[in-house]
Amino acid sequence: MVVVLELDEDDAFDPYSRPKGLEHTSVITRPIEQNIGVERPNPNINNFSAALGCYPIVTQLTQYLDLNTLHALSRTCRQFRANLLQYRTGLVQQTLHCENESMPDDAPRDIDHSDRRSVLVSGRVGPCARDMVSDCRRCGRIVCRNCAHKPPSASLLRMRHRRLCSKCLATPLPQLSRHWQDPCTCTSSVYLCAPCGTGLNVADTNYLRIWTWRTRYSTYLGGLGTGIGEGNEGVKCWRGEKCMAAQEVEVEIDCSEEGRASDRESSESDSERHWPEGEGKEERAGYWQQEIEGIGGVVKKKVRKRVRVGKTVKEWEDERDGKDDVLGRESRGEGRSWCGWCGRVVWGSKDRQIYGEAPGVSA
Repeated sequence: MVVVLELDEDDAFDPYSRPKGLEHTSVITRPIEQNIGVERPNPNINNFSAALGCYPIVTQLTQYLDLNTLHALSRTCRQFRANLLQYRTGLVQQTLHCENESMPDDAPRDIDHSDRRSVLVSGRVGPCARDMVSDCRRCGRIVCRNCAHKPPSASLLRMRHRRLCSKCLATPLPQLSRHWQDPCTCTSSVYLCAPCGTGLNVADTNYLRIWTWRTRYSTYLGGLGTGIGEGNEGVKCWRGEKCMAAQEVEVEIDCSEEGRASDRESSESDSERHWPEGEGKEERAGYWQQEIEGIGGVVKKKVRKRVRVGKTVKEWEDERDGKDDVLGRESRGEGRSWCGWCGRVVWGSKDRQIYGEAPGVSA
């Protein structure tokens, strides 16, 4: 910076005088004696900062935070940091921890999909971490970053959509899902446990193959005309028994001698009224339980029960003719859909017009 001074030739130069043009008239100065004893008010002293200084309150709060979130809270302001720093040793030990932390590192790592609560995750890279711990977006289990499933690639995001029926599309979001204010955020982050994250690609491929099979064997392309999409012969609403227009139908399930008891227990509430009083449910063969002799004289058992299934979804004409991609409206965000990864609703264009932009969803 260069300061140019204009000096008068007649006046003698005084090196100790204040240069002209450097006076600041906008600054109001006051004597130093008046500043002594005046304290600057602290705007960070409030009810929340006082609560952080209370040990019983802050310990209850820390149980829902991981180390990263607790560190971010302490960096909010100096007052918060001072209140939390005095309890640092105890708070670090009480932060949110993974459900698999109590399991030894050499525990078996096989996945049993029938019981998600008593198994260790697959692909664990090390001991459980404390710096990044959160709940699974699908089942709600608390897992750390080492136990979480590796998220799918971004190129597979468009395959996660599942189509809903007309009743679920017309239902307001507060009545459709209890997580309507926390919809699908898979476009920005995918955080799933290993049991929920296993087989996502297979499930997406199988769902798309259903639509491919419908198009290939449809009468529109000179197929056999098997009646696909007519009556109940169509793709059901992905919400299943929770569909707003669900209905009960009879299905037949092939079960072995070992799995027969578990199948009967699961369907006991649906078909208990159909068994006559005094008759054995497990031994008596009839309409609800049949024995079929297969190849080689092997006797198989087939159980018939009533289940609730979703309503048949709509199929667009341009998708049948091949002019538009399958589930193209859902992947472009034009229509409401259901996420096959996290099990939450994906807002459509009408939902964004009514409720605004979905929270936590990147553009």
